Amino acid sequence: MQYSALVDINESLAAIVRRERSLRGWSLDRAASRLDVSRRLLTQIEAGSANPSLSTLLSIANGFGIDLTKLISGPSSTVDVVLQSDNASADVLWSTEAGSRARLLVGKGPLEMWSWRLEPGDTRRSSAHAANSLEALVVTTGSIEIAIEGSETTTVSKGQSLIFTAHHPHEYRNTSDRAAEFHLAVFDPIDDGTPS
Repeated sequence: MQYSALVDINESLAAIVRRERSLRGWSLDRAASRLDVSRRLLTQIEAGSANPSLSTLLSIANGFGIDLTKLISGPSSTVDVVLQSDNASADVLWSTEAGSRARLLVGKGPLEMWSWRLEPGDTRRSSAHAANSLEALVVTTGSIEIAIEGSETTTVSKGQSLIFTAHHPHEYRNTSDRAAEFHLAVFDPIDDGTPS
C-alpha cells in the first residue's frame, strides 16, 4: 500500500471513530473501555497517527455495534454499488513476515469479500464471530486446512469450496510446502445480544 493511501485510510478511520464516539457521548476513557482498546491507542487512532491491527479494528467495530466495512470504508454513501477496480491495490489488512496476507476486496454491511494468500507453515486464527455468521471460501491455488473448534479439521484443495458457521473460533492453516490462495466471503451480522 502506498504511503498516501495509508494516510487517507488513517484520516478516514480517525473521523469515523471520533464521530461514532461523539454520537454516543462517550469520553475517551469510557470509549476505550467499551471498545476494549487502551486510551493511548484510541487517542492515536482519533489523531490519525495509529496503524491499528485487524483485531483492534474488529474490537472497535464490535464496541460501536457497526460493521468492519463501515468502520474502514470512509464516509457513508447512498449508492448501493461498491466497485474495487483493481483487486491488487485493495487494502492489505493483515500480513506475516513469511508473506501471507489478506486483502479486503469489497464489503458492504455484514458481507465482506477477501483475497487471501497463506504461505507454507503459516496459520491464521480467528475468534468466534457473532451468531448466524458464515464464512465461505474457494481455493484457487494449493490447499488449506480449516480447523473449527468442536469439529474435525477439513482440507480444502484447489478447485474446491467450503462454507461453515463461524460462531466458533477457527483457524486457517497451510501445512503443505507451497503457497495457498483463496477467496473468502464473510457474512458477520452485528451481535445485538438477542438470542438466536
